[in-house]
Amino acid sequence: MKKRVVCAFLGLVMMVSQSFTVFADTESDIRQQKAQAESQLSQTNDTIASLSEQQQQIQSEINAMDADMVDLMIQIDATKTDIASTEDGIAQKEADITEKEGEIETTAGQLQDAEADRDKQYADMKKRIQYIYENGGNEAWLNMLSGADSITSLLNKVEYAQNMHDYDRKQLEAFKEVVQQVSDLKADLENQKADLETQKSDLETQKASLESQQADLQSQQADLQAQMDEKKATSSDYEAQIATAQQQANEISNLISQQQAQLDQIAEEKRQAEEEAARQAAAEEAARQEAAAEEAARQQAAAEEASRQQAAAASSTSTSSGNSSTSQSSGNNSTTNNSNAATGSSTASSGSTSTNNSTASSGSSSDKSSSTGSSGPVNSSGASGSSIVAYADQFVGNPYVWGGNSLTNGIDCSHFVYQVLKNTGAYSGGYTTSAGWRSLGTAVSSLSEARAGDVICYSGHVAIYDGNGGIVEAKGTKWGITHDRSANCKTILAIRRFT
Repeated sequence: MKKRVVCAFLGLVMMVSQSFTVFADTESDIRQQKAQAESQLSQTNDTIASLSEQQQQIQSEINAMDADMVDLMIQIDATKTDIASTEDGIAQKEADITEKEGEIETTAGQLQDAEADRDKQYADMKKRIQYIYENGGNEAWLNMLSGADSITSLLNKVEYAQNMHDYDRKQLEAFKEVVQQVSDLKADLENQKADLETQKSDLETQKASLESQQADLQSQQADLQAQMDEKKATSSDYEAQIATAQQQANEISNLISQQQAQLDQIAEEKRQAEEEAARQAAAEEAARQEAAAEEAARQQAAAEEASRQQAAAASSTSTSSGNSSTSQSSGNNSTTNNSNAATGSSTASSGSTSTNNSTASSGSSSDKSSSTGSSGPVNSSGASGSSIVAYADQFVGNPYVWGGNSLTNGIDCSHFVYQVLKNTGAYSGGYTTSAGWRSLGTAVSSLSEARAGDVICYSGHVAIYDGNGGIVEAKGTKWGITHDRSANCKTILAIRRFT
């Protein structure tokens, strides 16, 4: 049950993570998905920890079973040794029994021979006794005694007869003793055989007990091995689940990193947009103030000109009236007319000059205030693109400072382009932002048409093209002024020419 729950959880983790792979378009969506991914990562890590703990528990049980298995194997080996020893004892007893049977068989033959000798001697003795009785009994003895020719001969015959009788008796007793000894030996051997058979039976019983014990131990070993195999399978299952969960955790971590990179990019773009807006606002405010100042100057010049024209008109009227009342001579009139003509000429000249100056001033102000227009003022000094790049390269390695305007102490991308073009004489207008450069100079259709010294505009960034596929730029706080990137490092929005 627990395995099914874990597997279902891991499946849910995989589906959720797959749904995260589609990046959101808004910062709030990315932050929400990042929080979900971090929560999912935490749950996955908890699952990994739980699975690892359970796997360690299973492994501890497997280790304990391994120890029990070793004990069982030692007992089985000892039992096998005992069985082998018992079998050797049984074999020895069987050999001893076989030997005893041989000895009993030999003794039985000897007993049979002894009994045969005893029976033969007994039969011979009976025949002699029968002969004596059949041939006269006591008379035979009397005949033997009476037939003796001397006492010596008689005694010899009597002694002979006695000796034969004693011999027969001794032989019979001897044979009886031999028969008894052989019979006792046979009985003793048969007892020894019976004892050996009893010992053999005991050993066989002991062997059967040991074999039963061995079978029981082997059954325990088989059961323990089955339990160990099941535990190992469970451990392998946990290991596979841990590997899957770990892979999932890595994927979620990578996803979180990507989402964080998106958030960082969005933050950077917002920062650049804010910088751009601030610069644009500052430029617009400066242009507005400059236009207001120029308009005030123009109005003041116009007021001064009108005042001068009124004064001149009043002076001309007064002079004309005086001349009429005095009735001077024609020569004087001529002189006066010449004087009036001169005065009128001077007044007209003055008025014309004032008006032209005002117009020129207004035109100049208009040109200056429209420096961020589609063309912008371009210096006609003839600065070459290679000289622009060479001048820019002098400052590679110097620091980047946002809003800075010093080529040596710190500068940002738009001020860097402004200072380089201005100092090389390629541009004579006022400062503009990275977005402002897109509408200045002359448009270049593509990078393949670009030349050294052209300005390349990106989103929130601007740089100087080196003519060989690279750019010189105020790259950022981490890098400063560099000349190490391709012009295609970012999406090109515009290329403008000032040479």
